[in-house]
Amino acid sequence: SWCTWQQAAATNTLPIYDHKPPMSTEIFNAIQKVYQDLTTEDLLSRCLGGYTQNSNESFNSIVWTIAPKLISSDKKILDIAVDIAAILFNEGFKGLLEVMALLGLKIGYETYNFCHEIDEHRVRAVEHSSASRKEARKEHVSARKETEEHNLNLEGILYGPGISE
Repeated sequence: SWCTWQQAAATNTLPIYDHKPPMSTEIFNAIQKVYQDLTTEDLLSRCLGGYTQNSNESFNSIVWTIAPKLISSDKKILDIAVDIAAILFNEGFKGLLEVMALLGLKIGYETYNFCHEIDEHRVRAVEHSSASRKEARKEHVSARKETEEHNLNLEGILYGPGISE
């Protein structure tokens, strides 16, 4: 293992194991202010619910989905996960089709359709959540409510509890 503590555990030398500090005092002092700024309640509260603050967090999410942190992976596996995540993040699943073709893998009908469907879904989801689309939906709902109110004023209440002909 790359972990010196794990190495000491494996060789039964834990009683004499001395854990080295993860960073020097100079580095700690240099980054402490930034760390404190990044861990303010205001900033962290915006991350509740799993919402990402930037695209790096989204990219990291893809990496850890492919190679979860809880499962011990060596550097080669993590490198492959990062490469795949970069392809998915930048090109979508169609990028994986290109990699599969370069590897000489046969791309079947179902695989091709799956990749294109999932890419289309991703694009629709982004468009659906964009600010302009949200504004258009709000305007549509507002216009519908105005129309309903206008019709109600013209026609009166046509049905409801206690209304009889």
